[in-house]
Amino acid sequence: MDFPKFDSLVTSQRLYMRRADLFLNDEYEGTTPAGDIDYWNRQAAAAKTAEDRAAIESQREQLAEYAETFRRHYFVSCWNMAESENVAMWERYTTGPESVAVVGTYLSLGSQLNPDVMHYGMVRYIDYDTTPLPSLNMLQRISHKRHFFADEREVRAVMCAIAPDEIRQQHIDPHVTSDGCGWIPPVNVQSLIKQVALHPKASPDFARKVADLCAKHSLPAPLPSKMSGTNAEVCQLGRRT
Repeated sequence: MDFPKFDSLVTSQRLYMRRADLFLNDEYEGTTPAGDIDYWNRQAAAAKTAEDRAAIESQREQLAEYAETFRRHYFVSCWNMAESENVAMWERYTTGPESVAVVGTYLSLGSQLNPDVMHYGMVRYIDYDTTPLPSLNMLQRISHKRHFFADEREVRAVMCAIAPDEIRQQHIDPHVTSDGCGWIPPVNVQSLIKQVALHPKASPDFARKVADLCAKHSLPAPLPSKMSGTNAEVCQLGRRT
C-alpha cells in the first residue's frame, strides 16, 4: 500500500474497507456469473409445467436483484496470500516507491475482525462464463472472482451492511465513512501486523520515515525488499532508533 494508507492504518488503528461496487480493477465484483444465469435458464427450460417455469424465472430474477442490492452494501479488505513479494503485487497495489507491504497471518487478520458482522476467507476463482456459484448464499458473489485474477491468491475480509437494526446501529453505522464509500472498524495494528516490507526502490529517506512511524507505534522495524540487492543501505538506515 502507498504510505498515506499505511500511515492512516497505523495512526488511526482502523482498517479501511472499500465498498465493493466501487472497485476499479474488476467491474464483475459481487455480480452474478453468466454461468449461474445459464444454470437457471437450463432449470427453467427443463421445468415440467409453465407454472414451474415461471417460478424458476421469478426466483432467478429475484436473486439477480438481491445480488445488485447486496453489492452496494459489501465492504471489503483485500490481502495477498503469496509466500513472498512479487512484481505484480507492487505494480497492482502501489503507485510508486514510497509504499510498503504489510505482512500478517491468516489468524492475525481473523483475530481483528468482529464476528458479529464480518466474514473472511480465501477467494475462489472460477470461469464466470461457464461455472455457476456453489450455493444461493449471497456471500458467494463476493467470495468468488473471475479466474483471470487467480494470481492474486486473495484472502478477503467482508462486511455486509444489510443487517438487523440493532446490529447495524451497534456495529456498522458508527464506522461508515462520511462519504459512505468506506467502512473503518477499529483494529489493533500491533496484533495485526507481523512485518513491514519496503518497496524495492525505496529511498533511504523513505526508509527512515517508515522506521520512525513503526517505532512510534511499537511495530517491527521495516525490512528491505528481497527483490532489490541495493537496499542494504536502506535497511541499515531504516532500522535507526
